[in-house]
Amino acid sequence: MMAVSERSEAVDYYNRDAAGFAARYDSVSFEAVHPLLARYLPVGGAALDIGAGSGRDARALAAHGLDVTAVEPSVGLRSIGVASASGIRWIDDRLPDLARITDFGRFDLILCSAVLMLVPPTDLTKSFMTMAALLAPSGRIAINVRQPMSGEPADIFFAHSDDEILTAVATAGLVCLDRAEAGDALGREPYRWRSFIFERRR
Repeated sequence: MMAVSERSEAVDYYNRDAAGFAARYDSVSFEAVHPLLARYLPVGGAALDIGAGSGRDARALAAHGLDVTAVEPSVGLRSIGVASASGIRWIDDRLPDLARITDFGRFDLILCSAVLMLVPPTDLTKSFMTMAALLAPSGRIAINVRQPMSGEPADIFFAHSDDEILTAVATAGLVCLDRAEAGDALGREPYRWRSFIFERRR
């Protein structure tokens, strides 16, 4: 399990420049960041946005007609998100446990965008098991993830290979429906984002 100090360091990393992170996140559209997800968005239902940041994706999901719960442990980013739109439920929580989400039912879509690289390898399988337990019977999980870059804190950012992700997914009783790789919507040349769509094994 991630130590409390490591959890705090990851959150502090984003709190220190919440306004700057929010400005960068909000400068690109949901569609540009998640081209794979468009064909898998449910019509109505409930969505969970894990690591919602300043709310760009949560707002887009709400505009699509979903009832959105946004999870964000950074108080700086969360406060910006709360102020940016009404009708979205904001929760201070994080993987691998999401202990405060269990009272909100099951979700037709779980979006976990740019979060898994903040989850240490020891918590990867538990994170997928937590998300799988929160899925509605026909629900799907969408993730995107990248490798850490040079200069990023090694005690905050972690590498996960596709094989490691797919092994964790299988352990959680999920299967991969679709996957893709794309460049960075913000134009950061070294970044390559891997996107996956998962659902329960039938």
